[in-house]
Amino acid sequence: MIASPVLHALRAATGPAHDALETQARIEPRLADRRTRGALVADFHRFHAGLEAAAHPLIADLDEGFRVRSRAEGIAHDLRDLGVLTPPMRPMTPPASVGEALGRVYVAEGSMLGGRIIRRRLAAQGIDLTGLAFLDPWGDDTGARWRGFIAAMERACATGAADMDAVVRGGLHGFAFAERALADRCGTETPVD
Repeated sequence: MIASPVLHALRAATGPAHDALETQARIEPRLADRRTRGALVADFHRFHAGLEAAAHPLIADLDEGFRVRSRAEGIAHDLRDLGVLTPPMRPMTPPASVGEALGRVYVAEGSMLGGRIIRRRLAAQGIDLTGLAFLDPWGDDTGARWRGFIAAMERACATGAADMDAVVRGGLHGFAFAERALADRCGTETPVD
C-alpha cells in the first residue's frame, strides 16, 4: 500500500515523538520482566481508556470502512490475568475536531503494529505471555484494520470532514499523552485482593 499524504504528514511530524517514546518507555524489557509487567500493562490501560473516552465518540460513525473498537476492555482482562486491579483511566483533553480525534487514534491504532512485533519477540525468547494479549488484539486482522483506518483518515480529509493540520495536531497530542502514561518510572502495582 502506498502511503497517503495524511500518513506521510503524520509520520514526518510525529517521528521524533515516536522515537522518544520508544526510548523513554522501554516497553519491551518492562513487559518481559514479570516484576514490571503489571504496572506497565496498567499504564497501557490508562492510556487506551483515556484516549478512547476522548476520541472515539468523534469518529465512531465517521466511516463504514473503519469501526472503533476498545482495547482498554481487553487490557482489563489482561490485568485480571496478572492479578492487578484495573486502574482509573488517565483523562485526556477532548479533541477539538474530528481531525484531532483521528490523529490521536492514529497513535493507538499504530501501536498494534508494534505490539504484534513485541509479542512475537517475547514468545521467541520463551517468555511467558500472561497478560499480554492486548499487544495483538486483532491477530491476523491487524493489517486489514490498519489499512482501513488509514483509508478512513484519508477519506475524512478528502471530503472535508477533517483537515490534515488537525490530524497532525492530534497525532502530536496522542504521542504526548502516551509519553505521560507510559514513560518508565518507579511505580507500584495494586494487587487484586
